[in-house]
Amino acid sequence: MKQKLYDYSFEVKKQRRRTIVSVILFLLIIFAGISLVRTFAVFTVRSRSVSMQPDIPSDSCAIFTPIVNNLLRGDVVMLKSRAASPLSAFATAADAVARFFTAQQYSLFANDTAREQPEIRRIVALPGDTIYMKSYVVFVRPAGDSHFLTEFERSEKLYNVHIVSVPSDWDNAIGVSGSFEARTLGSGEYFVLGDNRTSALDSRLWGAVRLEDIKAKGLAVYFPFAKFRLL
Repeated sequence: MKQKLYDYSFEVKKQRRRTIVSVILFLLIIFAGISLVRTFAVFTVRSRSVSMQPDIPSDSCAIFTPIVNNLLRGDVVMLKSRAASPLSAFATAADAVARFFTAQQYSLFANDTAREQPEIRRIVALPGDTIYMKSYVVFVRPAGDSHFLTEFERSEKLYNVHIVSVPSDWDNAIGVSGSFEARTLGSGEYFVLGDNRTSALDSRLWGAVRLEDIKAKGLAVYFPFAKFRLL
């Protein structure tokens, strides 16, 4: 009787160990899978900023891909953080898992304000373009072209911008400028702007960005569902 009880107890312990190992392996597979997908395919971002309204509303979620080759005028991109040191690969993967299982509601680094505010902007001009801005609208002349057209006519994507009319006596030194003189982008330079033209901080302040400054390209806004749109 005692031998049978011992054998039963041993089998229970062995089954319990198998269950624990299976759960750990399952979690590790999910962890590795999300890490690989986030690194090489797609990941989600929650935007709490008003800089890309109206097409990307505040507190909306969007899908991005780290594949940023063949950028076009009108593409939405996420810029690499200039305010904080980047997370390690392990920390990035761990944070991705936490966000995945909480529907983007919680982050392991929620107290890090710089990382919680991704800089999402739209490409309005490519390397070699000559551009100027008038009344918050960019006019673009590609290299080898003799005519300026508006950013909307040159863009391969359809998008909307938010512009608030200011009084005629408004001091243009306040806030971001709505006009600037013609300038030509150098090799590898991209001019990016927020769609909310009267409040976003962008290339008007920083200057043009380079390809290595771009972390990801936007694919779609998927939440709120009523605001779904391809980017």
